[in-house]
Amino acid sequence: MDPFYRTIKGLMVLIEKDWISFGHKFADRCDQLDGDPKEVSPVFTQFLECVWQLTEQFPQAFQYNEWFLIQIHEHVHSCQFGNFLGNCQREREELRLKDKTYSLWQFLLNDQENYVNPVYQPGFSETHPVLEPSTLPFSFKFWRNMYHQFDRSMHPRQSVLKQVLSLKASNRDLEKAARALEAKLQKQGVFLSIAVDSKSKDPVHPVRPKSLILSAPLNCKEDEQKLSVCDRVRTVEGSSSAENGYNEEEEEPASFTKPEPTLVSLERGVARMTC
Repeated sequence: MDPFYRTIKGLMVLIEKDWISFGHKFADRCDQLDGDPKEVSPVFTQFLECVWQLTEQFPQAFQYNEWFLIQIHEHVHSCQFGNFLGNCQREREELRLKDKTYSLWQFLLNDQENYVNPVYQPGFSETHPVLEPSTLPFSFKFWRNMYHQFDRSMHPRQSVLKQVLSLKASNRDLEKAARALEAKLQKQGVFLSIAVDSKSKDPVHPVRPKSLILSAPLNCKEDEQKLSVCDRVRTVEGSSSAENGYNEEEEEPASFTKPEPTLVSLERGVARMTC
């Protein structure tokens, strides 16, 4: 399928050109009127299912989702629009369907947001101009949303794409509610200012202020992390350098070097003893 026909407007052009204008007998094939039962054939339904099978194997290559295909299939049989009435273009012109009926394409374009595939990648068509689907038997799936969409006895048929669309819709509702609440706060004189990083587009939270009480840490864990094990040396009475007459701050000549004190472990701490 050409990359243009993988878009929403492209599929409309494809159906209008190769099916409607080419002379597909929708009235006979879809049994719209009391005609020959031998003429009834689900050819157009098979075409839509082939497109759906491609969307399942290449989900990022198509702009539309399966609900767009289901809507087209349902309105082919509903006869609410003049696109699929009659067997050829001459019959539609004689019945003046353009003046008496509405177009299905305009109806679908009004709700285009509901038919957009959330995983669609426009650049995928550049690297994959021709789709080569797998024809192995296990690659084909049963289209439950088409043939059993009204059968509640079947197991759940919730598709991933529909779930993503519902999440996006709920996200839009939440953003709308958040904007309404911000407007109410602004009316009451409360302004919310949250900085946003220009690169990552993530909100930048303000820096937590320091404690105002004697520059004390905000919690005990931060204070413990700053202290090392070596700084927790406890002294006993009579073992400090001031009481022993030693001043460690005074510089001594290089010729005289004081020996390192030996450490003697006590029951309740470590005392510095000199020989």
